[in-house]
Amino acid sequence: MSVYALILAAGFSTRMKSRFKPLLPLPLPGETRTALAAVCGLYRSEGVIPIVIGGNKAEETRRETSALNAAFALNEHPECGMFSSIRAGAAALPKDCSMFFVHPVDIPLVRRMTVRSLLDAARGRERDAFIPTYQGQTGHPPLLPASVKDDALRIGNSGCLRDIMNALSPIMVPVADAFILRDMDTQEDYESMRALAPLQQFLSPEEAQELLRVRHVQERGQRHCLAVGLVAARFASALNQARSARGETTLRESLAQAGGICHDVCKGEPHHEAAAGRLFRGWGMDAMAHLVEDHRDMTLSPEKPITERELVFLADKYVRGNSPVPLKERFYSKMACYPDDPDAVAAIAGRMERAMAMEERLKTETGQDPEVLAREALEAASRRYDS
Repeated sequence: MSVYALILAAGFSTRMKSRFKPLLPLPLPGETRTALAAVCGLYRSEGVIPIVIGGNKAEETRRETSALNAAFALNEHPECGMFSSIRAGAAALPKDCSMFFVHPVDIPLVRRMTVRSLLDAARGRERDAFIPTYQGQTGHPPLLPASVKDDALRIGNSGCLRDIMNALSPIMVPVADAFILRDMDTQEDYESMRALAPLQQFLSPEEAQELLRVRHVQERGQRHCLAVGLVAARFASALNQARSARGETTLRESLAQAGGICHDVCKGEPHHEAAAGRLFRGWGMDAMAHLVEDHRDMTLSPEKPITERELVFLADKYVRGNSPVPLKERFYSKMACYPDDPDAVAAIAGRMERAMAMEERLKTETGQDPEVLAREALEAASRRYDS
């Protein structure tokens, strides 16, 4: 399957106070890049060939495109709107194109998970159209069959891609990526995008919950994951309270919660915690992988501070199903499952010892009992649910 991406960068940015959207810098994980560089990099990371369509400020766009070593196509009539850029891009698609994405440059934070999900859905179905959805809302980028190229060229610049797509009865592909819905039409949108850009590697708690549904985690498993997320967030809150009083750097409670929610996303697979790490790393979300890939067992050197990662590990030990459970009871019940296997009992006892060491560290630093914190978090959630 030969796939291309038409990156639409020909618009006039009329609501951006004279700022040109394709070249606006974004503080993405690792380095600051322009919106155009971010979108080109997204597709290159998934083996998709980007073609940038410029029009307004064409030479500036061409220079940036050249620096990115990407192809450039000129829309000679950008004043005719987005469909004119789609037509210019369609004319530039090579004959070997089997499918192509359409991606406005002002939606720059879309994650690799979305592109990968669309490509996976399209394998063997190159004549269909696919649209990503987040919580039922359609977003960008659509993935279209090569036949749309001819349709776009046949219609004038006043045409509409939506009409072409509707005729194809596109297939909806759920993803856990809220960024498919976020654009930057205004200066305020851009400032919001700048604030979100450093967090591109992390899921929000809402996105994490959506990932469980997208990955078809069983309802019982989802309830457990949500409970672990609540406990991890409560641990982070208690830790932040203590650290703030000492003037120390605090943690992100939402990150601890998202990690807790995602920790069992690959439950049922062999070595599911490592599988979850591979899943996130395959999407370029190494920081998210770090949160979940060792949640079954870990140690922390005394000189290293507790982070969100350790809170996810410890929170998981205080939740059985979606109910609170004392740490020792959790492990003793596991040991009871192996009355004739001393090696298994010894391994479980070792994990309990390491969990208890982490428990003691959290208790010492916060001045609060983690078991009490876990119970409070889940009881508060139960009261909200009942009401």
